[in-house]
Amino acid sequence: MHKYDYSFLESLPLPDNVSGLLDRLRIMQKAFAGKAPKERPRQEPDFSGLPDELVTAYKASSAEPLLLVPCFTLDTICALDSQSRAAGLAKLLLSRSGYSMCKYFPLEESISKYRYFYQRALERASAHWEQNGSAYLYYIEIFLSLLYLCGKDLTVPAGRSTKRAAIEEMVLQSETPISKAEICAALPEVSPTTVEAALGAMVRTGRAKKVGATRAARYIKA
Repeated sequence: MHKYDYSFLESLPLPDNVSGLLDRLRIMQKAFAGKAPKERPRQEPDFSGLPDELVTAYKASSAEPLLLVPCFTLDTICALDSQSRAAGLAKLLLSRSGYSMCKYFPLEESISKYRYFYQRALERASAHWEQNGSAYLYYIEIFLSLLYLCGKDLTVPAGRSTKRAAIEEMVLQSETPISKAEICAALPEVSPTTVEAALGAMVRTGRAKKVGATRAARYIKA
């Protein structure tokens, strides 16, 4: 019987690509927050039909929502042997946990569009689930990747000063060195020239340091 316990998330080692996705989604949320639509009355999540142990484990966890919610979603899919509720519930839980932008994400469409990659990750993550052998990281990675693809067109900084601030914040909050290309991908309406200028200014003023050179160059808080 599967045991629901998310305490492992507190010390889960994350590969660079997952850490990078977390950074980009946090930046997206901050950009979105500045121009978010007026909030409607908050919808309560529907946990009906889910195992009590699963709901209790979710509510008891204080882990980063972007890590916790995909784990809960995977467990929901495995427990119910159905994906019909999972995406909608995941968006609602994220929106109530500080990531209000997710409420507007077409996550179901993104899952359908990238069905092959999604199913492959789901199968790998749920292998031996009954014996508590699910490899959550496979699902976390595809889940965050799909969220990022959903959010790229919804969170765009407006004016030039806001763009510069978004670039700086992305570098300063990243736990790993980040490249110009990664920043451009996370902020699609900011020109590469603006990104390059902002990075250069941060290096000159000592706010960031450059690691590597030419196309391999990455930047991190000094």
